[in-house]
Amino acid sequence: MDIHTLIIRTVTIIDLSGNLTSRKSEESLRETVNRMLAEDRKDLILNLSEVPIIDPSSGIGAMIKCFTSAKVSGGRFSLLRPSRMARQLLPTSQGCFRCSKLLTMRRLP
Repeated sequence: MDIHTLIIRTVTIIDLSGNLTSRKSEESLRETVNRMLAEDRKDLILNLSEVPIIDPSSGIGAMIKCFTSAKVSGGRFSLLRPSRMARQLLPTSQGCFRCSKLLTMRRLP
């Protein structure tokens, strides 16, 4: 999985490409989010348009951890252009009635 960041004014877009299925990819995502928060980048958007496969347990868990880290730091963590699989997984993941409310979907103008 590749991760690239794009900063537009106060918003940081984290572009992922590849599968969010391995422990390494999940750790890389969390490290990127933590680095952005440490740099006082508080408005984070995770672009999932190039992520075809997400592990229903650990991949969703990584996104929830990122959301929690952002919230604790006084920030926001949203999803942008989730793939069809991601949209299907969020409402059906274990205990994800809450996670579908936590992980807000956003659209850029």
